[in-house]
Amino acid sequence: MKTSTVHQISFTNPFADLYLDKENGEFALDFRRQEVTIYLNYTQYQGLVLLVQQSMENDELGEFIRWEKDPLQCEDNILFEVCGPDHVVCLACTPNCERIKLTFDLGAAIDLSFADFQGLAALIKEAQADLEWRRELLRWNMVDSGPDMAAGGD
Repeated sequence: MKTSTVHQISFTNPFADLYLDKENGEFALDFRRQEVTIYLNYTQYQGLVLLVQQSMENDELGEFIRWEKDPLQCEDNILFEVCGPDHVVCLACTPNCERIKLTFDLGAAIDLSFADFQGLAALIKEAQADLEWRRELLRWNMVDSGPDMAAGGD
């Protein structure tokens, strides 16, 4: 569910809340079940988005996360590791434990169930599809990277 005010855009579902502060370009990711909030800058948020997308597109890992394969039938020594750009955020998953660990370069790690991770993925997908959210991301990308000289920026 989306909520938008003059100062903030937020998306929520039963698993997590995602906030974007329009005034300073900071993101907050509130994991409901774990009662943990992680604050991210633009680069860290984009790293998380790419990591979640890569994880869900990984056929073998995705089959476990979506419960298409029984994780309890998995060998004990199977470990999936996926890292976002510049290792801003990394994922480790041992399917037979039915858990996913996200480790952020800011010194925080969070342990998620498969359902929590699916909820996070759905939340990010919903936000990324929203036009207002994408406009704000573009605006903050330009602030982070500076003016585009090819487009005539000073």
